[in-house]
This record gives sequence, structure tokens and C-alpha cells, in this order.
Amino acid sequence: MKLAVPLLALAGILVPGFMAAGSAYSADDQTLSVSFSNPAYQPVLEEAGRQFEKDHPSVKISFMTPVASHGEHLARTLRLAVTGGLQDVSFQGYDQIATLARKGIAIPLDEFIAAEDDWKSNGLTSASMDAGKVGGKTYALPFESGTPTLFFNLDLVRRAGGDPNNLPRDWEGIIALANKIHGLGDNITGAFFDYNTAGNWTFQALMTGQGGRLMSDDRTIAFDGPEGRKAFSIIRRLGETGMVDMSQDQVFQAFGAGQIGILTQANSYLATFEKKSAGHFKIKAMRWPLSSEDSRIPIGGRSMIMLTKDPKKQKLAWDFMKLMVSPTVQTRLVEITGTSPVNTIAVQKPEFLGPLYANNPNQRASIEALPFVTGWYTFPGDNAARIVDVIRDHLRNVAINRGDVNEELSAMSADVKKLLP
Repeated sequence: MKLAVPLLALAGILVPGFMAAGSAYSADDQTLSVSFSNPAYQPVLEEAGRQFEKDHPSVKISFMTPVASHGEHLARTLRLAVTGGLQDVSFQGYDQIATLARKGIAIPLDEFIAAEDDWKSNGLTSASMDAGKVGGKTYALPFESGTPTLFFNLDLVRRAGGDPNNLPRDWEGIIALANKIHGLGDNITGAFFDYNTAGNWTFQALMTGQGGRLMSDDRTIAFDGPEGRKAFSIIRRLGETGMVDMSQDQVFQAFGAGQIGILTQANSYLATFEKKSAGHFKIKAMRWPLSSEDSRIPIGGRSMIMLTKDPKKQKLAWDFMKLMVSPTVQTRLVEITGTSPVNTIAVQKPEFLGPLYANNPNQRASIEALPFVTGWYTFPGDNAARIVDVIRDHLRNVAINRGDVNEELSAMSADVKKLLP
């Protein structure tokens, strides 16, 4: 397996050992082609690939030139499914699983799982496995776990009369604390709810955190009921704690400058926030609030999907996917990228990541979410991306323009219905 240069990969230049989109793969069925997005994952994937080649001497792993984002990756995969040159295994965003399954591109994995004698002892939670299901069938294995998380500026919490050692874990308490922080003056924002996440991720989290869903099936809207009204109410009330419209870069700068008390964002940004706040104030990361036994948190990051229809390659692809969820590779994933793993053995055992999580409380927020993760829902049909934009615009009206909760929710429901198949 040969290496590639990240900058050249980003530029779309073919690097020896990597395959350009649409290029012909080797006819040798012992070559396994793999695709992923974001060159930051290149080192851990290459390292695991070398281990796989060592364990399977007759097999070669060939990586496609990586693209930058989940969206670009999906678009290329859909194009190759038509033109030819489709990869054998693909690391896709959790919100892309349904699209590839509905189009008949992803291969169901249930038969492979059933053939494993000790599958339930491999360290993967049932919740993370359920995140890869579409229509009752498993189309993806989890690879990493990203979850919406709350980040608190503990200096502002203390100044506002809050207890940094006893932070509120429900939205009522969080909103009350955000109001007190905003009351400090000096243009301090009590809380910033990131409504502009990809795939309406944080809005989904407000819905699933109450045990709700965006759709009851692929044709019936479910976000316009009580859970949706409560979600809009939370967003509106958080917006009233001094929220103004900002880009993500501006939000990160404001949080790092101590101007935002509470921030909703992906757990993967923990290292960024700790670096920005170092020497100025301490931060605390907290698991997303859950309000019932049915509450769940939509999982983000990358999953693994089998695309090859060749039975011989499917066996190799399955072995490769199993290696990627092993405690050893999951440990290296965390050490190299700083993301969160999905294997609980890696999390708990002292020979793997146990000491890391024992000694770093902020890292535990994402691990505490693992038992509660669920799939990241994708709307059906060709207008899925437009629906995401429509929802984002209504969320903005509520958070920034302080739009009426009931009026905005009704309008959003009507707008989305027009775009459903």
C-alpha cells in the first residue's frame, strides 16, 4: 500500500498508490479499494491498511484520492455508481447511509454479522449498530462517534452565580443559567445554539433528545408536534440570551474570547476550544440533555459501508471493516485524529484508552453519549438537500429574528411537505 500527499490529494491531483475518481481498478480481486473524506484520516487508515496487508499477504489496499467533505464524498460515490469504478469499502457520513441504501448501492451486512459467532462481544453497542440500519437492515458499521455536545465557559458560569461543579443537565436549567450569564453585560452572549450544522444535526438532537423523530416514516412529518414545538421554544429562548447571527469561525472566536457562556457544537471540537481557552478560562464539556427513556442523540462522524457486489471481495471487505472497529485500531483512531471511538473495549481497558478517559473528564462527554446514539436521519427523495436548507432558514428565523414558535413550525412543515416525494 502506497502513501499519498494530503495537499495534492485535496487538490485532486493523482498521487501514486491513490486512485483518481473514475479510474479503472485492478482486475485482481485481491485488491481492495477504499474511499474516505478528509485527509486528516489518512494516517490512521494507511496504518490500518498496512496491518491488514500484513495479515493478508496476498491482498493490497488501494485508497481513492480523498475529498474534503462528506457531501463531496457522497456526490462522487453516486457518480461512480453510474459511470463505473465504484470503491469496495467507503467511509461515509452517517447521514449518507440512507441515501446509498435507498438507491441500492450499499450492501446489507446482516448475513455477515449473523455468521460471526462472537459478534456481541466485540465492543460495539447496540445503539451504535442501530445507527447503521435503514428499513430494519444493517447497511453500515460505526467507525467513529461524533455527538452534539454542550460547552460551558466556567469563568462566566461562576461570575453569573452558577456552580461549575454542578451544571444544569436539562434545558430549563441551561436556559436559566444562560440568561444569568447574558445579564453580566459587556455584550456577553448567554448561549449560542448552532442552528447551521450540516443536516440540521442540532435540531435533530433536540427532537431525538425528547424521544421524537423528524419523520414517522418516509412520507409523514413528525417534527410538527409537541416535540417540535418544544424544540423551537428552546431555540427561541436560547436566542433571547443575546444570540446574534455569526459564522462558525466568528462563533469559535467569540467563545475563545470569553464572550459566549454556553455553546452547542460537535464533541470533535473539544481540542479546538481547549486550545483557544487555555490560560484564559476553563471549559466543561457535557453530554447532550436527554429528557425521557426513549431519548437518543444522533451520531455524527464516519461509518463504514460495503459497496462491492463481488462475493470474493465482500469477504475481504468484511474482514477489513472488522479490523477497523477492533480495539487496537479504534485506539489509534483516537490517538491520531482526536475523534471519539465506538468500541467500548477500547474505551474501558487500561491497555487501550482507559487512562485517557479516566484522566480527561471533558473527553468523557462523548463516551457517556455512546449508549444513547441513534441514526442521523436523511430525508427521502431528490430534494433532501433543499429540505435541509429550508429547515435551517426557519431555525434561523426562530433563533435570530425571534420568530413566533407556532407560526414558524407550521410554515416549516408546509414548506417541507412540498419537497417530499
